[in-house]
Amino acid sequence: MKPYVPLLVACLMAGLVAFPFIRNQTIGEKGMPGAQIGGHFVLETSAGPLDTSVLGKDLILIYFGYTYCPDVCPTELARMAKVYEGLGRDRKRVSGLFVTVDPERDTVEVVTEYAQVFDPSFNGVTGDRGQIEQVMRQYQVYAQRVGDDPDNYTVDHSSRIYVMDGDAKLMALFSMDTEIPVMIEQVRKFL
Repeated sequence: MKPYVPLLVACLMAGLVAFPFIRNQTIGEKGMPGAQIGGHFVLETSAGPLDTSVLGKDLILIYFGYTYCPDVCPTELARMAKVYEGLGRDRKRVSGLFVTVDPERDTVEVVTEYAQVFDPSFNGVTGDRGQIEQVMRQYQVYAQRVGDDPDNYTVDHSSRIYVMDGDAKLMALFSMDTEIPVMIEQVRKFL
């Protein structure tokens, strides 16, 4: 094998990975190119069905979790609320959604009350197990029940804050270690 072949292959692979990002920069498109995450959905709130396609907002911040979560979910929802607050007047252009991954315990009332503890404008949404699993597939959310007791169990789940545009197209994903000022700055870029 020629000594430059591995280098050539590495360069070609890097080019294939970088192409969508470079293309978006040159044509001015926003978002995460090639992401197969997102899409509109309809789930239940205390005020009735919530259809993300008719929210009428520029952006949607979404977090998937459950109300019995001892630490990660309240921490991440508090961070999402700080991002929302940090947007100032622009927060009117953004919806905040908390989607349960535990519909068996998280009733409409429970999930609504929980979400609104973090910000009164946040919507807590739930549905039956089939509806929740469909939305989880759309957003590539992992969630697995841990424990055999039907009333006392935890749910191991992925933890990301999704930033979606009004068409439910993925614009950004924030992990638990993304700093709040960075998140606010990113969200402002998409408004």
